Amino acid sequence: MESVDRHRPHRGVIRCKAKMQLLETADDGFGWDAPFDDTLLKELATGLFQAKQYQSFFEQGHSKAEAKAVEDRLAEELADTYRSILKRHQDPVVQSLNALL
Repeated sequence: MESVDRHRPHRGVIRCKAKMQLLETADDGFGWDAPFDDTLLKELATGLFQAKQYQSFFEQGHSKAEAKAVEDRLAEELADTYRSILKRHQDPVVQSLNALL
């Protein structure tokens, strides 16, 4: 029987792919007027990686193609979450509430 080389998704790769997606989106005129927030991305990634549903991705071995697919899916989810937060932050109601704090 042929042995299968097992891989695990790499968290650093996921963050890097998400950041690349976000920076490409910023160049496409997403309307960002603030600099990229690396700290926010890292905090979001930490939360994503600690979620129970994603722990199995990091505990199991995968084929190289499966690991890449998992990295791509998690990077997309991380980028979508970042965009969602940024969009909410630009909402005038949120800005007025933040001003009150």
